[in-house]
Amino acid sequence: MTLQTITRKLILSTSFFIFLFAAMPVDAMPLTGSGAHLPIPTINPAWQPGVSAARVDAGSTFTGTWATPVQPDWVGTFNATGPIPSSVNSGIANYDFTSLPLGFLPSGTFFIFGDVDQGSTLAEKADLTAYNGSGDLLTTPWLDETYAVRGPGTGPAGSIAAGDMPAWSWNDATSPNTYVIDGSSVTGGNPNVAFALVSNQPIYSMELDKLTTHFGFVLAAPSVPEPSTLVIACLGLLAVIPRRRH
Repeated sequence: MTLQTITRKLILSTSFFIFLFAAMPVDAMPLTGSGAHLPIPTINPAWQPGVSAARVDAGSTFTGTWATPVQPDWVGTFNATGPIPSSVNSGIANYDFTSLPLGFLPSGTFFIFGDVDQGSTLAEKADLTAYNGSGDLLTTPWLDETYAVRGPGTGPAGSIAAGDMPAWSWNDATSPNTYVIDGSSVTGGNPNVAFALVSNQPIYSMELDKLTTHFGFVLAAPSVPEPSTLVIACLGLLAVIPRRRH
């Protein structure tokens, strides 16, 4: 096999690998149990992960739309009833993802929360439940541990400290088959930290009960890597290919 053939195969295989896995977490672990502070990822990817859905408010309903450059399985529009979960709103939003290309919200979607703490005298809190295609609750953990975070936090030079992250629970006695994100454990001022969790199962519908104002939530889809990203990655591989001696 010639060097040119090896090079071409590496470029093709690397391009496919990056396209498929570029936005996906490495060694992701399901978010289970409970704790006073969500874990901070050891490797923190560049913010913002993915592309947020463009939301349009229609009063008591809203839509969320993704377009290229997100990956094809996300390109489309979902529907929801209730208020858009922005900083100024609270209440229950029910999401219907059956109009997306696969008929559900694919695994690998980023769930992005912003500024969940105890600022403004509120213990900010959200409950999330998700459902399968039969309308039954998902009963196994459907989110993974923290994928990425962004400050400023209360650590040195605005870094994010452990205490800047809100509490969480999954499937506890008072909220079965529910994720609870609770800012009452954040006691170090108002760190204005955003963080992303990632779904690991198809979701056909979801309920977000946003119990307070003063924090935000949005869904984001993984994007297709730019051609320059693929070229750089392939050049990195080519650099380690040994040259044939004549």
